Amino acid sequence: MMPKIVVFSGAGLSAESGIPTFRGSGGLWEGHRIEDVATPVGWMQNQQLVLDFYAQRFVQMQQCQPNAAHLAIAQLAGKFDVVCITQNIDTLLEKAGVKDVWHLHGRIDYHKCEWHFGIPPMDAEWQCDYRGAMEKPVQFSDLCPKCGKQLRPDVVWFGEAVDMIVDDLYQMVSLVDVFIVIGTSATVYPAANLLKFFQNVPEKYFVDLNLNYQALNDFTIFQGSATEHLPSLVDSLKAKFY
Repeated sequence: MMPKIVVFSGAGLSAESGIPTFRGSGGLWEGHRIEDVATPVGWMQNQQLVLDFYAQRFVQMQQCQPNAAHLAIAQLAGKFDVVCITQNIDTLLEKAGVKDVWHLHGRIDYHKCEWHFGIPPMDAEWQCDYRGAMEKPVQFSDLCPKCGKQLRPDVVWFGEAVDMIVDDLYQMVSLVDVFIVIGTSATVYPAANLLKFFQNVPEKYFVDLNLNYQALNDFTIFQGSATEHLPSLVDSLKAKFY
């Protein structure tokens, strides 16, 4: 029977494609304070700065290409039932050919109303459900077609809720045969709860440069980059199950 595989990825998966990890030295992201460009307070204080920042990220990520790790995951997804759950806002997995990708922190190529129902609103009586794909970055004059409020990037900021798709996870967890964690510290919650959620999966693998997570006793560990270990890991799984 075809195995079901869940791949959980973080910034380390895309770093070798030229996309900087979220936190640089000093708590900066691409030279900006995270509080200024990745929080609701930063958005309220200076929307133009936030929009300019994500416009640069949009262009940067559009120019990047999948690396060997993305392509290896796509090969795996071409053979087996694979679900990719990622903390990344880039679409390199999709570019590589992966069809089933869950973006916990949003996507750089989508926008949504600044009063989207998934965001804790300042006025609980006013909520909008608009969200859509975009071909160019959000501008300050781009307004929601449903309610007329300002559009913003569809990216989850600090202080906002992550869509953990809990109902889907509960339906899937007992069916999973292999769980692979790639390029994440696995210490940022609530996404880090996925390691506990999938703790009873028969085969578990952890691939990262820095192994800071303490509860990895029952994981097969590969310390190193995603491109260093993913292709060979995928080859071994293909040989085992196919």
